[in-house]
Amino acid sequence: MRSGGRLGGHKSESAMESAGMMRWLLTYADMITLLLALFIILFSISSINKAKLQRLVKELSGSFTLTDTLNNPAHGQTTVAQDDLKAMQAQLTQYINEHDLQSKVKAEVRQDGEIRELVVTLLTDQALYDSGSAALRPETRRVLDAVNGQLQTRQNDIRVEGNTDDVPIATATYPTNWELSAARAANVTRYLIEHDGLNPQRVSLAGYAQYHPRFPNDTPAHRQANRRVEIVILDTHAGVPVSAADQEGL
Repeated sequence: MRSGGRLGGHKSESAMESAGMMRWLLTYADMITLLLALFIILFSISSINKAKLQRLVKELSGSFTLTDTLNNPAHGQTTVAQDDLKAMQAQLTQYINEHDLQSKVKAEVRQDGEIRELVVTLLTDQALYDSGSAALRPETRRVLDAVNGQLQTRQNDIRVEGNTDDVPIATATYPTNWELSAARAANVTRYLIEHDGLNPQRVSLAGYAQYHPRFPNDTPAHRQANRRVEIVILDTHAGVPVSAADQEGL
């Protein structure tokens, strides 16, 4: 009887030890599963490019609607946004020609890498400004009204850039070309906002002095062309540029 009791006791103890080991293995397995899930999440975060992921989502959603197809046609076709910049350019060029402003105002669509923009150039000295002055002439105001007419019906952001030639200026109002270029850009910006009612959240300005020339400052004609204010109308629908580092991350 005693020996039978001992045997039964040994079996009971072995069963308890086996159950304890199973509970430990289950806990260990759960921990390994959680660690594996964590590593998968970390890997996915480090390797997915946000810009490309957004582009993929747009392409997938475009398969079910016509909106993306219209805004992002196949390679070689013109996008709606690009057509809009061309339409603005055509209307501004018509205004320039009708008012004989070809020597003072230019409107052209430029391609800067993946970014397209419409640039309206106002030549300054001896054209739409008095020499060494940032005050807007009546003729300049009328040009700005025409530009504003194109902007009010659209949502494009605008950047106003002031530029000078390399001839130093030293007056009580403008000690250097930095102040003159910034003042000309600021006056154009204020006119578009305060007189024409343009949304100020869409506008920024910059003064570049003589450091962003269009031509070498080697002749009077080139210097005059470099003295300018440019209203840069940005392509609001432009795609997000993807850097080389981003491409390697995908």
